[in-house]
Parts: sequence; structure tokens; C-alpha cells
Amino acid sequence: MILNRNKLIFPESNIFLHHKCLIAYILLLILIEGCSSPGLKDKIETGIVEFDISYTNNSGRNFPVQLLPKTIEMKFNNNFASYTIEDRVGLFSICNILDLNDHLSHTLIKVFDKKYVYHGPPKETPIFFKNKNPYIVKYLSDTMRVAGVLCKKANITDTETSKTFEILYTSSFNIQDINNNTPYEKIKGVLLQFDIQMKNLGMKLTAKKIEQQDIKDQDFRIPKGYKLITKKQMEEIINTLLP
Repeated sequence: MILNRNKLIFPESNIFLHHKCLIAYILLLILIEGCSSPGLKDKIETGIVEFDISYTNNSGRNFPVQLLPKTIEMKFNNNFASYTIEDRVGLFSICNILDLNDHLSHTLIKVFDKKYVYHGPPKETPIFFKNKNPYIVKYLSDTMRVAGVLCKKANITDTETSKTFEILYTSSFNIQDINNNTPYEKIKGVLLQFDIQMKNLGMKLTAKKIEQQDIKDQDFRIPKGYKLITKKQMEEIINTLLP
């Protein structure tokens, strides 16, 4: 009878062990799903990215750093993207709208109650970028998460200044050719940490928040009341505003 009992006990133990393993596996899957960023399950089609700004150089002009913008907001969908920067007290704002299909760039600036717009020709580098030449890119195997999104790393060399720095970019966004007409045109992905030289002001942008929202094409329309000016006039206004 003892042998018979053992024969009965061992199969029951195996079944119990199998159930324990199955439960543990299910719990592990739940844990993994709960820890993963919702933006990584599917391609991010449309939304808003908020970037923190840190300043990487001193332009040499006497300008209080405390008044400089601290964030840049990027809006995007499949057809358009825009970058908006404004000072901390609301005196001015600069917005660059990119038409990703026609490779056009539109720069809007608001100073107090004055509003101006410049329409760039096809494939012109946006005014946001001082350097018009493509950067030298060295792709790295390292990865890092920024605002919950998995990014790849690359080392960048500015061909004009020989300055080198690191960027982070991701393929988790369903946006095509967002870096066209910029020095980052070789990067096939959305930049979530990168440097820009806007006139005399060097800035490092790092994404801190990504929100999936339904952004329509009409959200990128130029509002009424903006006066059309030339590129030279736009650059003169920006040079006056920024240090």
C-alpha cells in the first residue's frame, strides 16, 4: 500500500508543480506588461513631446540666463511637426512648422502684439539650425530610455566647429523623414536628446514627457494676423531677441 500511495502522490505533486510554474509565468507576463511604457506597444502616431533645455555655451552677450526659455514643445502627426519655444514671461515665442511631405519650413514669431511669418523654400534648413551642413554620424550599439521610450545612441561631429556630442533617437514614432533639411538628416528616427545651435545660443534638448494625442493637420495652420517677412528680417528679429 505504501508503494501504491507513492504512485498516487507523485503525479499529484507534478500537477501541483506544473500549476505553480504556470501561475508564476502568468504573473511574470503581467509584471512585464505593467512595467513597459505604453508608447512602446505600438508606433506613436501623433502627439506632443516636451523637451527640457540646458544651455551649452555662453554667447558672450549680457543676457540673464534666468529669462531664457526652459522648455520646447514639439507637436507631430504623420504629415507635420512643429517646435515652439517661448520666453519665461511670455514676451515672445518662436515656432517652426515643418511640412514633412513637401519638405517646407515655416517660421512664426510673436513679439508682444507683433506677429510675423517667414515661408522657406523647399528643402531649406529651418532657421532653428545655424549649421546647414550634415553632421558626421557614428552609430553606437548602446541604448537608453528617455521619457520611457527606448532610444539608440550616436556620436555627432559638427563639420563646421569640429565639436562632438552624443544624441539619442528612437524608431518608436511613426514619422518619416522628420530630420530632412537639418544637419541630422542622416538620422532615421525621432531625436529625443540632441543639440541645436540657434544663432549664438547653444542648447541641449532632452525629452521629459511624451503624450499621445490626436493632433490634426489643421493644428499646424498658420493663424490669422501674421505678417509675411523675408528671411533676413526674420533673422534680424531673432538675433535681437536671443543672446
